[in-house]
Amino acid sequence: MTNKIMVKMKINKSHQKGQIKMQEMAFVLVALAILAVIALVFFIRLQSANIAKIGEQAKQETAISLLDKIASLQELRCSQGEICLDEDKVNIAKDKNLGNLFQGLAKVEVRGIYPASQDIVIYQSGAVNQSYSTFVNLCEQKPEGWECGIALLEVGIKT
Repeated sequence: MTNKIMVKMKINKSHQKGQIKMQEMAFVLVALAILAVIALVFFIRLQSANIAKIGEQAKQETAISLLDKIASLQELRCSQGEICLDEDKVNIAKDKNLGNLFQGLAKVEVRGIYPASQDIVIYQSGAVNQSYSTFVNLCEQKPEGWECGIALLEVGIKT
């Protein structure tokens, strides 16, 4: 009889050791799962910051390419062969509704630099978050020919 009790005690001890090992394994798996969740959260935050930066770069590239397109618009371009803005066309364009040409922009403005002249806001809608600019020739046709100066073409991006 004592032999049976000894066998039962050995079985119980090995059963308890097995239960402890299973609990250890469960805790290790839970710890690995928590670690994986932390790593995933970190990765998602890193990627979302990267996506925001890529979006900002895309807006910047779009605005810069729009500067070139605006400078070569038939509605604003002078009839000389070079890239320039016709001051008379620019003054007329500010009174027209050219909003469909400037989708995605908040402001399009021409600032006369040399010789100093008035600033002409061609289009404006909403607040400007960031602006980009380039120098262009601003020409006016006179009876004796074209008279050109330097202007700053500035576009503002919506917020």
